[in-house]
Amino acid sequence: MPEEPIIACSLTGGEQKDRAEQWRRLLTTAVRREPVDGGIRFVLPVEMSAQVATLAVDEQQCCPFFEFTLRLADGRLAFEVRAPAQAAELVADVFGT
Repeated sequence: MPEEPIIACSLTGGEQKDRAEQWRRLLTTAVRREPVDGGIRFVLPVEMSAQVATLAVDEQQCCPFFEFTLRLADGRLAFEVRAPAQAAELVADVFGT
C-alpha cells in the first residue's frame, strides 16, 4: 500500500502569506479556471509559462504534496494543481477557487 504523503508546508506563517499572494497575483492573468479531479486547472497566456514554472518549482520545495502539470497548446498554458483529498482546503486557500 502506498504511503500517504505528509500534508505540511515548511514555510513560516509570514512566508506562507507571501507565497499565497504571489500565486494570487500571478493567477489573476488566468483567462479560465475550472475544477479538475483533486484540484483546479487554470488557463493562462503562454507568456506566463516561465513565471508559473518558477513559482511551481519553489512551491514544490515547501509543499511536496502538491502536484503541478503545465501543458502548452494552442498559444495557451494549461496549469493544473492537484493534491491528495486531505489537502483540498489548502488548494483552495493557496490557489483560490
